[in-house]
Amino acid sequence: MVYCKNIRSFIELTRAYSLGVTFASCFVILAFAQYSERFSVLNFLLLVVALCFIHLGANLFDDYMDVKLKLRSGFNLDNIKFNSFVPKARLILNKTYSFKVINFILAILFVIPLLIGVYFAFFAGWQVLIFALFGAVLTLLYPFSSRFYCAEMIIGLIFGPLMIIGGYFALTGGFNWNLFLLSWAVFFSTMVLLHTHSLMDWEFDLSDGKKTFCLLLKNKVNAMRALKGIIFAAYFVVIFGVLSSNLNPHTLYVFLTLPIATKLQESMNDYINIKDVKFEPRWYYGFFENWKEITEKNIAFFMYRFYLARNFSIFFALFAAIGTVD
Repeated sequence: MVYCKNIRSFIELTRAYSLGVTFASCFVILAFAQYSERFSVLNFLLLVVALCFIHLGANLFDDYMDVKLKLRSGFNLDNIKFNSFVPKARLILNKTYSFKVINFILAILFVIPLLIGVYFAFFAGWQVLIFALFGAVLTLLYPFSSRFYCAEMIIGLIFGPLMIIGGYFALTGGFNWNLFLLSWAVFFSTMVLLHTHSLMDWEFDLSDGKKTFCLLLKNKVNAMRALKGIIFAAYFVVIFGVLSSNLNPHTLYVFLTLPIATKLQESMNDYINIKDVKFEPRWYYGFFENWKEITEKNIAFFMYRFYLARNFSIFFALFAAIGTVD
């Protein structure tokens, strides 16, 4: 049996295009952990594999559970349709991947990180298992978290403090308060991506009965103000860290992301109030992969803003990591 039809379909199935956020967090971990006597390149590579597999597994598990919940509600697989600008669980719904194959892939994506976690428990200490347990609980809760206004918060915590502090401990066996502070800046930069996505899915989430942080704010104007506040919070944490002498002054390299942040706010304001602006990717806004295909599918209005938010999150963490080791 062929479990992975091809690389492109696997990327869509697991939403692997979002892995940049995980890689960025890994570079933040590397920036601090490299100075430890216990650091090794092999262990870092194992950590990257584990975190990437967990990320892919969480993405697939989320789609898998959404389909399962629809089936339990009485829907037929052929009649399930998710309200979203970008097709959700398409390869599950069109039966490209059967549930048996999905279960196999999920097992691989979660068992391998588990084995790596056991290795790190012997290398760094049993406390690694506590981080792993928290990560597992949050991952299992995520598919249901949209009922309680905390979906964005859970993902932000996973890719911020939990992944960064847990990864650092796995590599060094210790804790770093400066890294803990920086992990909250990464938390807010990740929240920018999540909040932007939720703001664009406002009508869909409302019709599906989901309870996102955006909807908790009652209207899009308040949600837009919150987006600006989250961006400000990410920069503020870094400024506070530098002024309090906890972070390297070069961590202020994160302000090189200001063009992306400014364009994102401008574009989201246009999305709410105008909705007829031109979408012109620029090299200093980051990567806009498959842009020609996206424009042909008439989803540029969504993906342009998604890419801006994603690129902000990725480059914010990368510049923070570069500034730390400068």
